[in-house]
Amino acid sequence: MNDATSWRLNPTDEMLHHAAQSLGSSRVVQVLWRFSAPLPAEALQAEWRRLDAGLLSRRAAPARFPGARRTWVRAANTQPLHLEQRPLTDATAPQWIDAQIQEPLPTDSAALWRLAAAPYQGGCLVSLTVPHFRSDGLGILNALAGSTVARRPAGLRHSDAADALRQVGGAVVQSARWSLELAGNARRRALIGTALRRRPAPPPGPPAQPRFFTTAIVDVDASAWEERARACGGTTNSLFLEIAANLVRAHVPRPRRSDIELGIPMNLRRGAADERANALVVVPLGVPDHPVQHEDLRRTRQATKTLLEGSGAHSATLVPAPLWHLLPTRLAGALKNPGAQQTDAVASNFGQAPDAVARLAGRTAESVALRTMNVPGLHPDKARLRASLCLCRLGSRMALTVTGMPDHFGDSTSLHRLVAEELTAWGLTARPWWCAPAPDPTKG
Repeated sequence: MNDATSWRLNPTDEMLHHAAQSLGSSRVVQVLWRFSAPLPAEALQAEWRRLDAGLLSRRAAPARFPGARRTWVRAANTQPLHLEQRPLTDATAPQWIDAQIQEPLPTDSAALWRLAAAPYQGGCLVSLTVPHFRSDGLGILNALAGSTVARRPAGLRHSDAADALRQVGGAVVQSARWSLELAGNARRRALIGTALRRRPAPPPGPPAQPRFFTTAIVDVDASAWEERARACGGTTNSLFLEIAANLVRAHVPRPRRSDIELGIPMNLRRGAADERANALVVVPLGVPDHPVQHEDLRRTRQATKTLLEGSGAHSATLVPAPLWHLLPTRLAGALKNPGAQQTDAVASNFGQAPDAVARLAGRTAESVALRTMNVPGLHPDKARLRASLCLCRLGSRMALTVTGMPDHFGDSTSLHRLVAEELTAWGLTARPWWCAPAPDPTKG
């Protein structure tokens, strides 16, 4: 989709770029594949070259005309393919995937993304890590499934001057309509007033050290998940959200008994051909902070439906997006909605993984899992987030990834136990992803 917006940075792109400076850490998306047979090094190198010709190999460049948004430009990835020679075990595999996501991929670096593989149980594990500011999860899956070379659109309508005119014109028109709506909306005026107030200085003393979240990845039967959700009056997604809420209810101390806020990444992507880096907005779903429950999903289902019906691209900022892009950095930073890191937990449902994603380097994976992590870790004094969950289906199996702050969820072994207990309470059986081959996909 080579339109005039897909190669321009939108508010979500910009916010993710600035997060490393304001919050001290960056969000990174990791895709993991598990194969029952080794992958040839030549095939993995060919996969690396294919990805380097695609949308993941872009960097942000400043506009050359005042008022225009920054633009994506093609770039070559300097991070080579990494092949581990020593076989991994169930004990060392988690350490290896953590090492991959912790490898620095800064905003100003030519190291754009990282592809790595390691032998595991006669087969192999493959990891792809991409900074969230470079692409959201669905964008990464589309890049993996696509076969076309990324080309930056050319022509007058794609020029900086044309974009500046669009931004100024959009700011004038949308701001006029927005001002009229604002006059009759006391709640929105209060939100803007609060956002514009200077935040109090942090208390004296050394800042909190970043916490690198621990991880649990489990494999669940998809039909059983769907049947349990229906029996409780919900959907696959509402059961996923209630699991996230229960983990917070049970394990994260909360000084005030207010609603738990779950960050839901709302997909704004217009099909697989959409070339935007981040085509989503994270909207907060409030769920009651009552004791854990494993019976009724109707409230969560209806609340989610209502929230998403009233949300969209406009939900990223407190002012119209064209106006937001023209504001000074400090004002723009204040007039954005808080995003995922200021919720209690974020729950990313990636749905069914396309067959082309499961097939990498000429072979079909037994399972695909995703996770999003703060690197080098989350600063608990700057961000509210305490857990991050991802759900991805491949064939008849669900891969559920839960990452959580070790202060609340303990180490990986402890977190695995807590996740298994939560799923058992819903009548679901969780198997560790490391040793749970999914028999459904056809191997190639």
